[in-house]
Amino acid sequence: MKKHYVAGMVALSLCSGAAVAQAQYYYQLPEGAGPYFRMGVGPSFFQNGRLSEFGTSVSSPVEYRTGLAASGAFGYAFNKYVATDFEVGYVGAKIDNVSGFNSDNSYIYNVPFLANFTLSYPIPRTILVPYIGVGAGGADVIFDTDSFSPVSNPGNYITGRENDVVFAWQAFAGLRFRLAQNLSLGVGYKFLATEDPSFTYPPDNFHVNFDGVRTHSVMAALEWKFW
Repeated sequence: MKKHYVAGMVALSLCSGAAVAQAQYYYQLPEGAGPYFRMGVGPSFFQNGRLSEFGTSVSSPVEYRTGLAASGAFGYAFNKYVATDFEVGYVGAKIDNVSGFNSDNSYIYNVPFLANFTLSYPIPRTILVPYIGVGAGGADVIFDTDSFSPVSNPGNYITGRENDVVFAWQAFAGLRFRLAQNLSLGVGYKFLATEDPSFTYPPDNFHVNFDGVRTHSVMAALEWKFW
């Protein structure tokens, strides 16, 4: 009798363990949870800035032409409302004019790398998903010029490409349209700001400083969810 009791307890334990394992195996993630990939591209509009140093302290307004913005991000959605991702991007434009300076084919490029936090709200019974978010991290800011010099002293010029890595942050908002369960296409606005970059040109450690870049981008984005 005792042997039958022990055998029954063992069988019951095995069945209970199997049921728990099966329940864990079939555990459902929250609706909308899982990894995703996003990429976007669009025009970028640079705020007018300022050249604050060219060997010595200066204060010259800087105007930019319309630029280009692009980005790609891998992230994870915890549910259909909250997500985080890591984004790498590009925002660049040609310098149109610097007061008191000659700027021959001079460009500013930003390569931001940012951790983002996004809040979304899928509107019930529609394909619309408005969203807002913020991000912070850094940016590799690049100044590239064929020739950059004061109008009053054109022989004192710099040429070539230098970079500086600075703190960067962004804020964004937009609207996605769900084309399928795992695919959406959207349009959004993104504001990117960086700290003031400083570029050092050899051989004499010649310093060229700009105000931190501020850009306003309008981007079309495609998002693919891996679930």
